[in-house]
Amino acid sequence: MNSTPPPSSEAPGPASPPPPPRAPGPAARTFRWLVQHHFFGSFLIVVFATTLIASQVTTRSDFANSELARDVEQRWGAPVVQPSPSLRYARSGTVFTGLKPLAFDKQHVQVQAQMNYRKRGLRYFSGFDFTLNADYAVENREGHDIDVAFIFPIEMDKSQVLLSDLQFLVNGTEASLDLGESGNRLVWTGRLARGATGVFSIRYRARGLDSFIYKMDPALPARDVRLNVSVEGGNTYDYPAQVLAATTVQTGGESVALDWVFHSLESGVSLGVILPSVERYDELVATMARRTWLPFLALMAVLAAFSLRHRRPLALHEAYLMAATYAFFFILLAYLAAFMNFYLAYALTALGLGAAVVGYLKRIYPEQPRSQLAALWAATLVAPSVAVLIEGYTGLIYTLELLAALVGLLALSGRESVRAFLSDLPFGGAPPHAAATPESR
Repeated sequence: MNSTPPPSSEAPGPASPPPPPRAPGPAARTFRWLVQHHFFGSFLIVVFATTLIASQVTTRSDFANSELARDVEQRWGAPVVQPSPSLRYARSGTVFTGLKPLAFDKQHVQVQAQMNYRKRGLRYFSGFDFTLNADYAVENREGHDIDVAFIFPIEMDKSQVLLSDLQFLVNGTEASLDLGESGNRLVWTGRLARGATGVFSIRYRARGLDSFIYKMDPALPARDVRLNVSVEGGNTYDYPAQVLAATTVQTGGESVALDWVFHSLESGVSLGVILPSVERYDELVATMARRTWLPFLALMAVLAAFSLRHRRPLALHEAYLMAATYAFFFILLAYLAAFMNFYLAYALTALGLGAAVVGYLKRIYPEQPRSQLAALWAATLVAPSVAVLIEGYTGLIYTLELLAALVGLLALSGRESVRAFLSDLPFGGAPPHAAATPESR
């Protein structure tokens, strides 16, 4: 006999509702907000383009230090190393062999240089034209007449010496010179009477690149040494390695004069200077491009704020076009500056692309004043790049720009409309799905 269990006296309760979806955290909301405003793709466009142009400029700069520099040297002249002349003697009437060295009693050298910079792309080479005037004196203290050989080393090809302006005087009288078999030295031979003093004067015009070094004979002492280097066309200078610094330096607006004065030197030394140079614009462009990613993020943040304010987000193609235009500034600047003055190229690039960007944003945000859009372009691109140009004031420019932004935010944060606007950001206000429930009330 089958029996069925009695029905339960307890009726089943209603099914419990499913738990509400978990609200995303601040990190997830921030990521979603960045994706909605196309931050990541725009950022990659700017990073790729600026890294590429910085790499290209750096590569060309390395090229300028090697192959291009050699080409400029062949066409213009090389760094000038002028050894001091040497004097060798033998007793008159003897065979002219076994010459002995004879130290000069006076070495007075004057170099008058005029800068003539040579431009190749973004690089300016420090070319200079110069005139050398040198006077040397020696006294015959041997007690008899001597035959002397005056040898003045000079590299005709490297220094681009203008032989038409080469002059050589012995005791005030013009004398002929033998260029030697290799053509890299000037030789004069003659007789110096007992107790007499021989005075040798040489003058030539030439041109060089980057530096001038006067190198004295390391095996002989030197007395009454004077070197004067006067430069027109620049006032920045430096010293090559292993040379004595000038005893006095005078700088003017676009000139510098350096003097070395020594009564005696026990061993030969080198005297010289690295001539003035123009700013390395290739390095400036590369530095601007490498630093631009942070100002671009500020630009995109402000554009995102505009989008929330006007309820008009940037479309994908609009955000990418803005990023491409921003990055193209550095590409256009590099190529324009290779064919014209750098500062003119900078002004044309900043104004031209700035006008295009302001006009484009004005069509997207018609209610936004043009002055604010222009200020946004200036604050996020012009000011950071100018900070690179004015190297001594970089920190000050960045600080003042941050101060202006901070003061502006303080002024805006007190407005009711701004507080309402901030509630639309993913960081302010509650997320849409977290509306109040009876339990939360």
